[in-house]
Amino acid sequence: MISKYKYILLDVDGVVLSSINYYLDLFRNVAESLGASKSIPNAFYKKNIGVKIITWMTNIVPEENHNKIKELFIAKNRDTVENHRFPIIEGTKETLLKIKENNQKPCFISSKTRESMDSVIKYYKLDSIIDFSISGDEVKNFKPDPEGIIKTLKYFNAKSDEAIFVGDSLHDLGAARNANVRFIGVLSGICTKSDWELEKVSYVPSIKEIYTL
Repeated sequence: MISKYKYILLDVDGVVLSSINYYLDLFRNVAESLGASKSIPNAFYKKNIGVKIITWMTNIVPEENHNKIKELFIAKNRDTVENHRFPIIEGTKETLLKIKENNQKPCFISSKTRESMDSVIKYYKLDSIIDFSISGDEVKNFKPDPEGIIKTLKYFNAKSDEAIFVGDSLHDLGAARNANVRFIGVLSGICTKSDWELEKVSYVPSIKEIYTL
């Protein structure tokens, strides 16, 4: 299925990088430092990975600390200087190279900052492989809003039926559906088999199996 698409759009956290547990710990640490209940389950934090932090953390942090959320998150987040904490998922680089060899264009679409995105690309030596990337700094609206996908397609002057999006979360799926782009789910990040089956979407264990569909 994936071979017929010219543009292979990929989320980063949970698809390219094994970073979900890092963000679970980071979100909980920030929220509890600002007064959120320690009884909030991991499932709550997990479903908000990839969502702009200020839009949901205000629901669990006391109002008097709302203005401290962004500042504390930036202070505690080490994802631009400690890439060793985020191992690349097995088979990722080989799959990206295969995409290039097939004359397809691999593109990253993520809520990561531009600094973090560039740091990941440089650290894993993906500069010559990735054709385009768009970060959370370059959109007004995070997934499931389709803005990141739409801007990527516009950059290439491409049509929605020329692209497919590979993601690990329901936010990724929502963005693909809102952009009218085909979608493949992976199990290396947030969503489980039952999540994807409930949504009736195709899925694979990780990025290295996308050409098996």
